Amino acid sequence: MTSFAEQERFEEAGLHRDRLVALVRATARTQRLVALTRLPELVAVHRGDDGRWAVHVVRHGRLAAAGVIPPGHDAQDYVATLRAGAETVRPAPGPVPAASAEETEAVLTWLEQPGVRLVDVDGAWTCPVGGAARHLWITEAQHQARAAAAPFDDRRPLGTHHRPVR
Repeated sequence: MTSFAEQERFEEAGLHRDRLVALVRATARTQRLVALTRLPELVAVHRGDDGRWAVHVVRHGRLAAAGVIPPGHDAQDYVATLRAGAETVRPAPGPVPAASAEETEAVLTWLEQPGVRLVDVDGAWTCPVGGAARHLWITEAQHQARAAAAPFDDRRPLGTHHRPVR
């Protein structure tokens, strides 16, 4: 990119920047998804505003069971029953073997919200410290570069206007 920019071949430098951004985004997403889909089972809980605990059983990145512990019930018994009745999910090849990438992303979003507690993890849920996510800053650089290229562009979303037919 630097070489192209020094030669004032800005379109080609921008093309390489955009390709790099796409690679970094895809790699970071894949690493994030694979970390969860490798786990045979993960059980997590979250206390709702009403004080009750929502329980999620995740197998290979797929939501296999979910429930809310009823008031007065033993939490451990409820979780054990939920796990026993959870969907059987078999491992398969690929970064998202048991669910769509969107479903696994939704599960990850739920797991990452404040207040979620891990009850049990079968395996090791880890993401590489030196992984692609540390390079996501380049996506902001891309956004700033595009904004600087056309500083006076109107970036307001285009709305639709309805005019009655007369």
